Amino acid sequence: MINSPDRAVRRLAIEHPEWLPVLEAATAVAARVEEHGGEFAGAWVVEELAQRGSPRWIPNLRILVTYGLLEKSGPSTRGGRHAYYRMTDRVGVVKALEEWRANRQAQRRTLRFVAAGASADSPADTARRAGDIEYEPRSQR
Repeated sequence: MINSPDRAVRRLAIEHPEWLPVLEAATAVAARVEEHGGEFAGAWVVEELAQRGSPRWIPNLRILVTYGLLEKSGPSTRGGRHAYYRMTDRVGVVKALEEWRANRQAQRRTLRFVAAGASADSPADTARRAGDIEYEPRSQR
């Protein structure tokens, strides 16, 4: 389990970026139920994803529990098909998501290069042209 929400969000974003929209939906659901004890069903997160225009079925939120962003609240119900979760530090998770998004934009940098081509005649004179491309390093995993 990862201690701080900031580290957990960064690791989740690097290792499983497809789960960031799920985490954002979970924070929205957690905010809505906070005054009623803070427990929410995984199905509510799926509904929130659909409302946000990202209909996606997820079997459970276990990966978010593994990263320490959620905790399972009690045993599963209905024969193991329904589980309830609680977000231990919703404010920290929201802040970490905002910081990740802001840093992500700053991390995009331009890589300048000169390409070597087979022709020195225009318009294929790639040996003399420099181009700017967006370069995003691949994950270490």
